[in-house]
Amino acid sequence: MNTKKYLFAGIFALSVALGANAQNEAFRESLKPIAAALEAAPNDVNASKDLVKAYKKQYKKDPAAIVALGYSYFGVKNYTSAIECADLALKINNKFGDAYVLKGDVSSMQDDGGAAAGWYQQAMHQDPKNPNGYLGYANVYRKRDPQGAEDAINQLRQTNPDFPVDAELGHLMFNADNMDKAYEYYSKANMDKLNEGRLAEYALVAGSVNQKAKALDIAKFGLSKFPSSKAFLRLAIINAVGTEKYDEAVNYAKKLIAEEGENNSGDLIYYGQALSGLGQYEEAIAKFNKAIEVDSKNIMPYQHISETYAKMGDEDKAIEYSKKYLDLNPNAKLSEYNKLAAIYMAKVKKGDGVEDNYAKAMQVYDDVIAKYPQVKGWALTQKANETFKAEMDDQALELYKNVINEISNSTDSDDRGYLTTAYRNVGYILWSSKGDPAAAREYFEKTLELDPENSLAKKYFEAEAAANAEATEEVATEEAAE
Repeated sequence: MNTKKYLFAGIFALSVALGANAQNEAFRESLKPIAAALEAAPNDVNASKDLVKAYKKQYKKDPAAIVALGYSYFGVKNYTSAIECADLALKINNKFGDAYVLKGDVSSMQDDGGAAAGWYQQAMHQDPKNPNGYLGYANVYRKRDPQGAEDAINQLRQTNPDFPVDAELGHLMFNADNMDKAYEYYSKANMDKLNEGRLAEYALVAGSVNQKAKALDIAKFGLSKFPSSKAFLRLAIINAVGTEKYDEAVNYAKKLIAEEGENNSGDLIYYGQALSGLGQYEEAIAKFNKAIEVDSKNIMPYQHISETYAKMGDEDKAIEYSKKYLDLNPNAKLSEYNKLAAIYMAKVKKGDGVEDNYAKAMQVYDDVIAKYPQVKGWALTQKANETFKAEMDDQALELYKNVINEISNSTDSDDRGYLTTAYRNVGYILWSSKGDPAAAREYFEKTLELDPENSLAKKYFEAEAAANAEATEEVATEEAAE
């Protein structure tokens, strides 16, 4: 069991222990020097001895204060003292749920998930209105038993109706990397009642499931509630770019830069993307270059510069920066190689060095095959697709036939899709471009074997049937006339 995933439980419970007693300022103030002493000398048992003794005496009847002290020990990994505090709190009040939660958090950090779950269940049983036991239990089981974790938090609907259950279920699913479920639950939550952290997480979740317009709305709402929040300002920029509301993104970016300066490469990249979206290409390139200056290890600006030059119609510069990006990125995506090939093909379509640039575009895919032989089907299909889009039908025909020869026996699901594309497009070229429907027939038959609902192949056979019917009618008419 990975202990890191349970760390939030202790932090969250500590914040609740302190927050629940916000009216007791003396309690909170008294704890600060102890926490500072422990952090300064975590291994010195005498470092805060006198402070702790006085604190325990002062709050000997307050289990929340004692548990908060326990979390101070928890924070410096002194689990023995943390447990002693939990036991002391339970002597004061054996139904005080956060004491059981503290024990559960310690067990979690010690890789004992079973014991942790047991303590959280004790908290649920002894203090049923306290959400921390349910949350701790759910966190332990969020991946091992997602439904059980979900059910645990759902119990709060009965025991503590005022608790934001849907938001916590959204958070649970976020931590379990189930973004669809996280979005489903967060969508049911009342945004007015979400704290800053949960609201920001909701925006992240919405963006991750491609609900960028919703993510932008959440970010704007977050800014209205927390106007000084840089997190919501950044989320607004990101999702304004994602929804192509570039003017809004620029305004948000200007505000962020005015407050923080040009010292964050990520901010500058999104600012550049927004400017590029508005057609302010030179300004965009300036921001991307600034991003490189701020963080030379961030290579993404090179790709964005390439894309911006491509929009400007300056393919030579676009190629220069695309190649620089790919040379620096050993983990470049296939789509990024595709962009480089597309720039060469843009020159081909302009009639600029047709043979040379076409050969360079094809070489991009050959290099991908050499580097990643497992994606050969994709690369061969892309060679044919780019050639087909350039209306170079003779070359495309041969390339699609090569795809068929190379991957027709593959069992890979992706290759099945590439093979379908090859059969369909060979059929189309023979039928439409070459005017040879008879030769096209076998390729459309193969297309339907792989994709029974393929619209182009169905259209071909409908046309064939209509032509046959017309021919039969003509023969019948001629025979009748005789």
